[in-house]
Amino acid sequence: MAGGPIFPSSVFAVTGPRVFPNVHVGAGANSKQDEGFGWEASLGADAIWRFRFPMPPTLPTGTGKIRGLLLANATTGVNKLNVKWASVAAEESPSGATLNAEGVVTTTWAAGDNDQYKEFLVTLDADTLVANEIVVMDLVGETSGWTLAQVVTLCHLGIIWE
Repeated sequence: MAGGPIFPSSVFAVTGPRVFPNVHVGAGANSKQDEGFGWEASLGADAIWRFRFPMPPTLPTGTGKIRGLLLANATTGVNKLNVKWASVAAEESPSGATLNAEGVVTTTWAAGDNDQYKEFLVTLDADTLVANEIVVMDLVGETSGWTLAQVVTLCHLGIIWE
């Protein structure tokens, strides 16, 4: 049985101005605006968005994953995102939690990809998802290997189970 999505209850731009609230405006005539979390074009240094996801009292069955949809007005280039997270219980300090890295996920833009949703899906197995805890997560844009010369916007982010 699949479950979710669980959306973040809190979002913080750790490394502004390299990350910032953004509205992607597509080239089409219809539903062309999508609000989200932006990373600067040609990322000059690692840049972090910080999220909090409250887990429900009972977790769905299946494998927990973070799913995101990105938009950029780009026809070439890659971005590199590293999901780092930990599950934190009541009476524990989120600021003292060690975030565990899932590893870098690469999203590639090619001809025809401008203004199209690009999906990433990462299995959350660097720590254990626990009912009634808070998932504290940093989504780190890593400059090493980042070649995307356009602003990229994370339009949708949630934890799902498959």
